[in-house]
Amino acid sequence: MQNKFIIEKLFLVLVTVFFSLNILSQTRAYYNKYEYRKKRHEINFGGGATNCLTDLGGSDMTLTEINEKDRNRIFRSAYDLDIAKSKYVLNFAYIYHMKSRLNFRANVALASISGDDAQTLEFYRNNRNLNFTTYLLEASTIFEFYISLPSTGTKYNLRSVAGQRLAPRFFQQLGFYVFSGVGGFYYEPRAINNLAYNNINYWNAGFSPVNTPRMVSLRELHTEGQGMTGDPAGFPSGKTYSKVALCIPMGFGIEKAFNSYTGLKLEAGYRYTTTDYLDDVSTSYYDKDAIQAAYGSTAATMSGTNSGDIIRYLGWSLDGIYPIDAIPDPSIGGTNPYYIERTATEEGFQRGNPNNKDVYMFATLSFYKKFNSRPRAYSTILKHQKRKIKASF
Repeated sequence: MQNKFIIEKLFLVLVTVFFSLNILSQTRAYYNKYEYRKKRHEINFGGGATNCLTDLGGSDMTLTEINEKDRNRIFRSAYDLDIAKSKYVLNFAYIYHMKSRLNFRANVALASISGDDAQTLEFYRNNRNLNFTTYLLEASTIFEFYISLPSTGTKYNLRSVAGQRLAPRFFQQLGFYVFSGVGGFYYEPRAINNLAYNNINYWNAGFSPVNTPRMVSLRELHTEGQGMTGDPAGFPSGKTYSKVALCIPMGFGIEKAFNSYTGLKLEAGYRYTTTDYLDDVSTSYYDKDAIQAAYGSTAATMSGTNSGDIIRYLGWSLDGIYPIDAIPDPSIGGTNPYYIERTATEEGFQRGNPNNKDVYMFATLSFYKKFNSRPRAYSTILKHQKRKIKASF
């Protein structure tokens, strides 16, 4: 459902932008729809900030509180962003101008995303206390469609016969575009060991967590029992998730041209992915003793099974048979009362949500440079060239 909320939000934004720009563009009186043929090739490089929506980290609000903030579900996912965990992205692109309003882009991005349960005050996430940092190398092919083209040059300062400027407002000189495409990325989640195992807990008796290095690569540790007997994700024996996944870039941008060759682009976009393992978390906790036997003590430690604060649960045994880790306590009252100390991170408890794929997003500021096409293309350009310029005298 999380991805559905994001799509609804983005659709609302794009519709608003489209109608706003349609009104702004109506006052433009100059165009040359074949101008793009003179400068078909463009390079684009820049950087910016990243964020993500995964199973880890997020806001301090519970799901109930988020629902109360946005009952219509349009902006609900925005409340679960953790701005403090924003990371960086470096971006490079080659753009080919296919039509005056349609571009093809080959894009490469190097980025980092992260999340940390310790940053949220929401109880169950904080108690889970997992974290991750993932470095991404993304390659994608994208189509850009310009709702409004940027304007440049002094010709846009001409006045109409009524004395009005042809492009009197700053925003009418900006270009607005939307984009979408398909791509793939390489990723490998890592984490810092911040987990605490309380030996008072029955299930931690005899377990000695290891002091892992500062940053641990998680994929090969099979922290959710991937590929093991009863694997909740159903991976084949000995297998785990891939380091490569697909993504669907989607978003919008604003272009400010300095002249007909150079300018800046401010862009915001989501990447919907085919994986739920950007943070190494997807399903439920697995038996850490089995993980230790198969993949070692570091794997068992980083699984987080039976880690966290102890929570006391009360119970009553009507048949006099107590659970294996129950502690009888007559002071509670009732028939055969007892309590159990759990952490909410026991085997089988929810660790992540496999129903929602992970999402990451970029906000970038880029510089672009266009290059002249070959001279032989000019004959076609001049043949079809059309201009409409209103005189200012």
